Amino acid sequence: MNYKTIDMTKYARKEHFDHFRSMVYPFVTMTVQVDISDWIVRLKKAKYPLFLCFQYAVSRAANAVPEFRQRIKGDGIIEYDYCNPSYTVALPDETYRYCLVNTDQPLEDYLAEAKIKQEKALHDEHLEEEGESESHLYTSVVPWQDFTGGTMPYPSSDFSVPNVVWGKYKSEKYLVMEGGNIVEKTKTTIPVVVFVNHALIDGLHIFKFYSNLDEELAKMQFPVMI
Repeated sequence: MNYKTIDMTKYARKEHFDHFRSMVYPFVTMTVQVDISDWIVRLKKAKYPLFLCFQYAVSRAANAVPEFRQRIKGDGIIEYDYCNPSYTVALPDETYRYCLVNTDQPLEDYLAEAKIKQEKALHDEHLEEEGESESHLYTSVVPWQDFTGGTMPYPSSDFSVPNVVWGKYKSEKYLVMEGGNIVEKTKTTIPVVVFVNHALIDGLHIFKFYSNLDEELAKMQFPVMI
């Protein structure tokens, strides 16, 4: 993937970068219960795959924040043009293989590519990542469990590939007053945890990611049944 090198003499967060790089554990995690009430109804009605569609929204939301495309390289920073999600494909023996799919394309094209890539991953002999791993966005799902927090493994304190993991969604009924009548509605949320290096990413950037995710889910269209 193409990238540019950040000019550290003009980088506004140079002091913050150096400060957090000096720490043994420079990482920050945040978990938000994302409201998918409208999205999940539309998705199920159109019979689209939940994981792949949610990953599409996550990836595009992350890429819209430049800091999520930045990586520590040596004593500096590089910024990729785009970072595609690398995720796991489950195998029958309860292990998995990695899969890399391009989300910088229309949803239907992405889903078609994912189908091909996942089939290939099922027959890969080894646990190997495709391409430059630092250019990836790591994504995963724990579909069996709701959660309120989490963390990730990391090889060193300079590890700077963002991780985004989501869990089991849950629906709850609630009552509201509309037009003088009590109406029962359903709110569905899904836990989404972000794990990033604070040397590159602050709370504001994480907020932008979650805000972008809300927008991506709201505007996602399911034009044809697949």
